[in-house]
Amino acid sequence: MSWKENQIDKFAKGKERSYVTALENRLDKLERDIARAKVQRGAQSASSGPASSPASATLITRGQRKEESHLNELVSDFGFLSVNATSRDFDGLAQDVFAQLILAPSTLIRLPLREIDVLPSRQTVTSLVQHYIDQDLALYPFISETKIFGSVEAMYEGHASPSDEWTVFLILAISRASLSRCGEDMSYAEAVRYAGSVQRHAKMVLLPGSLQAIQMMLLLVQYSIRDPRHFDGWYLAGAAARMTVDLGLHQDPPKSEKMKDSQLDLRRRIFYSVYSIDRATSMIHRRAFSFTDDSTNVQEPKFSVALSANHTMRKSHPATELIQLRKAASGPYLSLYQSGPDIINDPWPTLCSAHLALNKWERQLFMTDVQGTQKCLLRTEMLYIKVVLLSPARLSRPLEEYGQLLIFDHAYHYSQIMSSLVTDGVTAARCSSYDLLRTTFVAQTIVGVLADYEDLCFSDTMPSPPETPDSTVIPPLVVFSGRERLGLAITMLSMLDRIVQELSRKYGLPSAWISLKPHFNRVSATLNARRASVNGHN
Repeated sequence: MSWKENQIDKFAKGKERSYVTALENRLDKLERDIARAKVQRGAQSASSGPASSPASATLITRGQRKEESHLNELVSDFGFLSVNATSRDFDGLAQDVFAQLILAPSTLIRLPLREIDVLPSRQTVTSLVQHYIDQDLALYPFISETKIFGSVEAMYEGHASPSDEWTVFLILAISRASLSRCGEDMSYAEAVRYAGSVQRHAKMVLLPGSLQAIQMMLLLVQYSIRDPRHFDGWYLAGAAARMTVDLGLHQDPPKSEKMKDSQLDLRRRIFYSVYSIDRATSMIHRRAFSFTDDSTNVQEPKFSVALSANHTMRKSHPATELIQLRKAASGPYLSLYQSGPDIINDPWPTLCSAHLALNKWERQLFMTDVQGTQKCLLRTEMLYIKVVLLSPARLSRPLEEYGQLLIFDHAYHYSQIMSSLVTDGVTAARCSSYDLLRTTFVAQTIVGVLADYEDLCFSDTMPSPPETPDSTVIPPLVVFSGRERLGLAITMLSMLDRIVQELSRKYGLPSAWISLKPHFNRVSATLNARRASVNGHN
């Protein structure tokens, strides 16, 4: 097995796990950790003897005892209460335990629980809320601007509900975290303080059986994407998806069920926000979707679409473009990553149709008035998806040489766009931890291509396209000479390294990058030596 195949298989493990199974596994691990701690405490107490000091005898702090008690209760209650979003009460357990079932497996480091006594100025809050609306709500419109500003007013007038505080402070936390340049600056510290201040409301807002609970959950998911040090976004996204399906939001209500247009539109906005986040999260981790496309039947929410003044650009909502991107990628990903354990003998029909759909989406995106930075971020997602689809672990044999050069082309264009984004302070704030994980996978994949297909990448001879039915449109390759591609490869590795280093200042180095870096450096050194040799012969 080549290095590339080994790495792809390594990081694809677990992709078939369901959210509930993963939740159970995490809880089992917590239970084992508690049992191990008890054994170690007993052994240490026995070895310390009667002459031990009071400090050494007190092996567990009051906070640790409280945490152990909570975990024991959580593990015990899990057998009686499933993660069922329609359970309004279960012998009094639902209200008390549901939030713990959501938060315990997804919490990596506990946030400091501090109340905020004095609100920032209205000007500061309005600025941060508008930043959230422009950056995050534009893509995931699961809550109305009216509701957000209503919660802000309730905060200043002194009659805010727990959901009002949860909404406002998490929005402030999301905005502050996105504006942070590193994990130690004041902006990030404020984000952590805002997010920590609402944790006391978790049991009151993360209640099963309501649309509002999903909205509150999605705010927490968005924060986890901006603060991966404290939360595991995959667990939170999975919980939001499970709650959405349990409430039936994955199906439009029958026409016989009378529902106001505003309520129906809100249902659809919530569903497609969950859909988009679930697809993004699953593809980043190369894991299974929480639900399939075949199980859903929901019309897209209504956004105003009209021609602009010059009649050349189509007015479009960013969320619409994101939904279309997710739909174009979802089916092919299901076929290549999630359609059972069978080995894939011929991926090209799926790959070709996927590239055709994604290229069509990109052409339409260029014709919209979606803001420039947002267009760039959407394009990087599209290019990442192409790399992912070309790298499934279930192929019966490595992808043909033509496919390896396709990966090269997509990885280079991805690196170009992301590099331009992270080198500008304003646009870098728009990049999330998901962009860091995407970049790490692109780097991992292209290093595998360069290591396993070095002669191919730098040859002047282009490989033949794969054999497909006559009606299949093969994605075209960008034509470069071997020397040109060598220069592009060196530039690409330099850009990928710079992107990771810049984003890791904010989000920390991914473990996959730490594992990859020695091989990354060796491949980079080999390419530089090859270029020196080529230049020396000329």
